[in-house]
Amino acid sequence: MTKIKRMVFIKIHLYLSGVIIVLLSLFSLSGSLHLLSDWENETKKVVFTSKDTHLSSKMDLQNFFTANLKQIVPDYKFDYIKGSPDRLMTRPTSRTFYTIKYNKGEGSVSISEVSPNLIKSLMEFHKGHGPKVSRTFLGISGFIIFLSALSGLWLGISIKVYRNITLATLATGLMIFVILFFA
Repeated sequence: MTKIKRMVFIKIHLYLSGVIIVLLSLFSLSGSLHLLSDWENETKKVVFTSKDTHLSSKMDLQNFFTANLKQIVPDYKFDYIKGSPDRLMTRPTSRTFYTIKYNKGEGSVSISEVSPNLIKSLMEFHKGHGPKVSRTFLGISGFIIFLSALSGLWLGISIKVYRNITLATLATGLMIFVILFFA
C-alpha cells in the first residue's frame, strides 16, 4: 500500500474518532457505572390519584393520562408515551417524566412525577430513551463508532510493525466475547 492511501485511511480514522470520542466516553462511563455501581436513582412523587375510574383499553388509559397531564403540568412537553395496558410513561425518561398506573380491579389510577439523578439520566440516554431526535443521532453514532473501530483495525493489520499485536489483541477480544456470551 502506498503512503498516500495509508494517510487517507489514517485521516478517516482520526476524523471519525474525533467526532465520536465524547459520546463513546459518555457511553462507556454510563455503561460501566450501570454495571458496577448502584448510583442510578430516581425520585418519585405521586401527583394525582383517582378512584372509581373505569378504562377499557390501553388507548383509554393513554387519553386519560394525556388529558390529566395537561391539567397537572400545563407546560410539560413529551415526545411519546410508552408502556403496557396498565402502566404508561412519557418519554424521554432521561429527564423528569410522568408515569400512570391503573389498577383495573380497584378502578384506581395514580400519576407520578419521576426525576432521575444524573447517572440514571445518562443511562436512559445511553439506552435510547432520551429525546426522540437523539435516537437517530445515536444510531448514526453507533455506525460511526463501528467504522472508526474497523478503520483502526484495518490500519493495524495493514502496517507490518503492528500486524501481529493487532491480530493478537483482536483474537483476545474475540475469545473474551465468546466466553462471556456463552458462559
